[in-house]
Amino acid sequence: MPNRDPTLPDPSAPTPVGLRPVPFLQGSLFGEADALGYGTGQVYDEMVTGQGRLRPHWQSFMGTLGPLDPELMAERWEEARRLLHQNGVTYNIYGDPKGMERPWPLDMVPLLIPAHEWKAVESGLVQRATLLNAVLADLYGPQTLTRSGRLSPAVIHADPGFRRAVHGIRVPNDIHLHFYAADLARAPDGRWWVLSDRTQAPSGSGYALENRAVLAKVLPDSFRHCQVERLSPFFEAFKDTLLSLSPRRETPRVVLLTPGPYNETYFEHVYLARYLGITLVEGADLTVRDRQVFLKTLSGLERVDVILRRLDADFADPLELRADSSLGVAGLIEAVRAGNVALANSLGSGFMESMAVKPSLPMLCRHLLGEELKMPGVAVWWCGDDAERAYVIDHLDGLVVKPAFPSLAFEPIFGADLSAAERMALVERINARPWCYVAQERLALSTAPVWQGGRLQPRPLVLRVFLCARRDGSYAVMPGGLTRVSTESGKLVVSMQRGGGSKDTWILAGRRSDSAPAQPRPQAGQDATEPVLRPAANDLPSRVADSLYWLGRYAERSEGVVRLLRATHTRLTDGNMPGATAQLRPLLCLMAWEGVIPWDLTRVSELGSGRALRNALHTSVVDPDHPNSLRAQVLRLHRTAYSVRDRLSLDMWRVISMLERQSQTPRQKLDAAAMLLRLDDLVTILAAIAGMEQESMTRGPGWRFLDIGRRIERALHTISIMRGLNVQGLDRQEEGTQAATLAVLLELGESVMTYRSRYLTTVRRTPVLELLLSDESNPRALAFQLAALEQHVTALPGTAKPGPGAPTASALSIVQAARASLRNPESLRSSEALNTLLDTLATSLPDISNLLTHAYFSHAFARSA
Repeated sequence: MPNRDPTLPDPSAPTPVGLRPVPFLQGSLFGEADALGYGTGQVYDEMVTGQGRLRPHWQSFMGTLGPLDPELMAERWEEARRLLHQNGVTYNIYGDPKGMERPWPLDMVPLLIPAHEWKAVESGLVQRATLLNAVLADLYGPQTLTRSGRLSPAVIHADPGFRRAVHGIRVPNDIHLHFYAADLARAPDGRWWVLSDRTQAPSGSGYALENRAVLAKVLPDSFRHCQVERLSPFFEAFKDTLLSLSPRRETPRVVLLTPGPYNETYFEHVYLARYLGITLVEGADLTVRDRQVFLKTLSGLERVDVILRRLDADFADPLELRADSSLGVAGLIEAVRAGNVALANSLGSGFMESMAVKPSLPMLCRHLLGEELKMPGVAVWWCGDDAERAYVIDHLDGLVVKPAFPSLAFEPIFGADLSAAERMALVERINARPWCYVAQERLALSTAPVWQGGRLQPRPLVLRVFLCARRDGSYAVMPGGLTRVSTESGKLVVSMQRGGGSKDTWILAGRRSDSAPAQPRPQAGQDATEPVLRPAANDLPSRVADSLYWLGRYAERSEGVVRLLRATHTRLTDGNMPGATAQLRPLLCLMAWEGVIPWDLTRVSELGSGRALRNALHTSVVDPDHPNSLRAQVLRLHRTAYSVRDRLSLDMWRVISMLERQSQTPRQKLDAAAMLLRLDDLVTILAAIAGMEQESMTRGPGWRFLDIGRRIERALHTISIMRGLNVQGLDRQEEGTQAATLAVLLELGESVMTYRSRYLTTVRRTPVLELLLSDESNPRALAFQLAALEQHVTALPGTAKPGPGAPTASALSIVQAARASLRNPESLRSSEALNTLLDTLATSLPDISNLLTHAYFSHAFARSA
């Protein structure tokens, strides 16, 4: 019988008073073990004891859950899946065909940990975080540990994670490790062990928050009855710590540095930036001037005080670290060295993720803290030491070989699973480069129940727990964490990148706490009633403004293509529509002109209404490889929106995701009528996006750039339609052809009802052109777009300051000149004048984009105070 952890409940103890037994959980294993098929084998199971009885702290939860009816559980799972989908929770598995849109795998059953057990875990991890920070302080400071021989220099200098460039740099409050995570596993005897430390840029806390938000909605009765500890106080404490790091006391600016939207945990970066109320930035958003870090905003350069780093140290500064990366900020280390910006975590903190240093931690804890290490790690042998390498080679069958350093990533190798030839090859590799390998004791992971296949099944788990430093240097522990489960019952590699699942982690409070979470203390010199961070009206990164501008253009471009395709399919399916046949040819000519259908203008007559036409139209809708297809436009819109996800509301993102799904290639080829219904849905979704832009976005610079993009694109699209339909030559066309062209023009300009109610007559050239070109009251008219552009350019930050030759002044003059030309009645009367007007506008409007780029997206000087 293995020794039992005294902090754990006795499995043989009677059920505590007040916890009612669950009828269907009686007997050896629920009383219906055979029906449920829940078997744990020889490992520790989180829910049931070795005698097959429910653990005391699970009885209350299972009582609130009720009978495990597959239909009811399926409804709950579907509700959780819907919430995750609506919130856009994704995890990017590299090489997965679903890419950035892979749904986050959340299991319905949480991991439950009682309060008294969590107290022991908490104490052990606080000590461990304190120890790791002390080792980092010595390693990048006096290095007494290496001089005294307590930390082998061979371990340090063999590790690529040791950053010589940051040695000797003082960090605020001597805290190197501001955010720390530990991966824990439970041994068969019930004790928690540390599998690995995450000190570089720990991920998962945002997903833990989202897991909690979803499960609290899906299982509200269980959540309340179990008195689960809240997570929000932990993040409030972390936010307070970030503010305290600022070298400036007044209104510190904190940013979260992300590698970008293609990172596997980008969703979490967006989520945390929103939750903490800080700005999400990429490396290109920052620049270093005079050893200070600045954020490139529309108003100029704004100083940055604290950077929450989610970018690995390798990529942080191309000048002193990796020169082949553009993800970081050139000169960042020099700014840190000067004390003008603080990083959390500090550069070089990733060294403590090295497996090679783990064997020294118990001795280092005694030396630095005067204490025994409370929470031990799984036994590790570094092959760089001759004696330990010999032990590893002799005992491979019971060990797991892993990379000694995080940068030397390879899959764990289980010695017991190797053939004789594979074992020999591994030994040769170890002997050739011994410093690259460690061996770890093979630990049988504990199991927890997951709901799969209509029943509970045990799966191996690893628990990641998060800690943050406080102002005084002590550490706070998140009361919960991210529990990850394996895909198979016997699979001991638990990884989200390998398709694993996740669970919410419930720490059961010893007593109910109704007190409000602690709020961050105000900075010195601030009134306690004021918010710690005062938002700046123009604090918008230039990259984000540029992306919002293109989001507006892609949204309008997608709408233009949808309306063009819908008009064509309407005439193909509605044989009773007046003039449908006559209007089809100008539509096909226009689609060829726009490049929407892959067909030469001279061959439009060959399309007719047969198979060639259907194939061409199908390609123009769903083919992502056709650059001007609807699918290609929507993908551009979706990618752009993903890059500025932190600036979009949750509802906006849901609608954009719906648009992306609706534009996907159908499983079966749709006929014209079915395709028309899909196009109707897409028009509705695009209208919802436009409506949310107008009704749900604050009228700040971000909204203005988004609407500028939309107005420029709509103006250019209107001009392109008119040139493609040859409106200049309408007066030389036959009456029937002219009427068909004007009818198409009104429909694509969404002005049919306006024309009918205003003119009460058949379509004629002059009123149609006036309505779509010079009528500033018509939201689809070219003049309306120019009037909106003039308002936006005038209201942009810094417009009033530049002189006549400045980019914004030049852009404004282009818009004003275009409006003046449209007000001239003579420009619409003759074909020659109209042709000149359209050509001039088609040439000058793109210049506005170039001028705004020059004015707002390149920065030479910091903004004056």
